[in-house]
Amino acid sequence: MILALITLLSSCTEQVSWDLEYQEADVIVVEGKITNEMKAHEVKLTLPLYEVNGTPEPVAGAEVDIFDGRQIHLLTEDGNRPGVYLTDSGFAGEVERGYQLRIRNGGERINAVAFMPKVLPFQRMTPFLVQAHPPLYDVHITDQNGPAIVRMELDWSHVPGYDTLPSDQTHALIYHYSLGSVDVNRIFPPDREHIRFPPGTIVFREKESVSREYEEY
Repeated sequence: MILALITLLSSCTEQVSWDLEYQEADVIVVEGKITNEMKAHEVKLTLPLYEVNGTPEPVAGAEVDIFDGRQIHLLTEDGNRPGVYLTDSGFAGEVERGYQLRIRNGGERINAVAFMPKVLPFQRMTPFLVQAHPPLYDVHITDQNGPAIVRMELDWSHVPGYDTLPSDQTHALIYHYSLGSVDVNRIFPPDREHIRFPPGTIVFREKESVSREYEEY
């Protein structure tokens, strides 16, 4: 059995050298998000980066609009932020409606379509005691009932004994991703810092639905 096991576990290694061809692509990086909040939504256009920790070059002077099937919403470039294009402040997305983003930059045309799925109710958030003196809690975040991004903001700056501490010691921000195609939180568990907070902490939770295309990406 030992000999057989050794045979099965033995392996060989081979060094492989890949001659990868470096080529800069003539593309535009598009970052944007539509929510059902009535506010100025933004679309950011930049050129791709080809080096680590670089600063992307904005794509200014483009024509950008969003078509919802009934109306064309023109976006205007932010005068203080080149490459950032804004809808008017009265724009709000509607659930189960499709939106087409259209970009014209010189002779280039870019189109993208996405639908806004409805957001499902929050799953239960379970705080549990991790220290008795002084009392401190941690929180267990369960997977959501569908693709979603959950943002949690914790604030205990008003709690006696903590109200004189600096802001970075009395606030915390947590993001949790739930995807139907793959559970990234389990397959690639991050080295997350355990946030411990006292009784009386104010917790603000915000949940966003995720479109099918974004989930696949």
